[in-house]
Amino acid sequence: MQRRSGVFRPAIVVLGVFLGFAATGCSTPSQSEPEATTATTATTAEIEPESMTSGEILYVLETINLGEAEQAELALQHSRNNEVTQLARRILQDHTASSQVVDELEQAVEADTESASSSISEGIQFQVNAFLEDMAGLTGYEFNKTYLEKQVVLHEVSLDVVRTQLIPSADEPAVLDYLESYRDMLEKHREQAQQSLQDVL
Repeated sequence: MQRRSGVFRPAIVVLGVFLGFAATGCSTPSQSEPEATTATTATTAEIEPESMTSGEILYVLETINLGEAEQAELALQHSRNNEVTQLARRILQDHTASSQVVDELEQAVEADTESASSSISEGIQFQVNAFLEDMAGLTGYEFNKTYLEKQVVLHEVSLDVVRTQLIPSADEPAVLDYLESYRDMLEKHREQAQQSLQDVL
């Protein structure tokens, strides 16, 4: 799957939740973060699903995959904390494998991803860029804590996107089946991030 490089513009229609996260969740997280996550979930659930093609759905998954891999590589470069590196390795491995599956699905269902960018994929890319900017300059405990806190929030947002936007839009059985497996993978990553954060704090 060919991807454009550079920073995507934050789309005007970005599920609302993305711009809300960019405004409140890209600074160093505070202890009020759990409430923000709950609010994010509620906001996303209230938004009607967009009509999306299979190409657009797969493009969203690949945007998540590439973003998570980039974040994991950053953690592996800058952290020596066992909780952080274990999570980052698992995320990198799983999302790299997922990218291969997405490429196979793209061919199997003959999905067009050449012009498949959407407000959802742009919103996710915007968050990835904001994450990388936020992590710049952080070291040691602050890096570890911030990485894990943001992984909890970002995986919750991705889960909401899959549940409320992608699954309802999927009309190809193969794509729908994979979305359900992808949802389970994200849930496991979020749970591990939550447990790792508790161990680091």
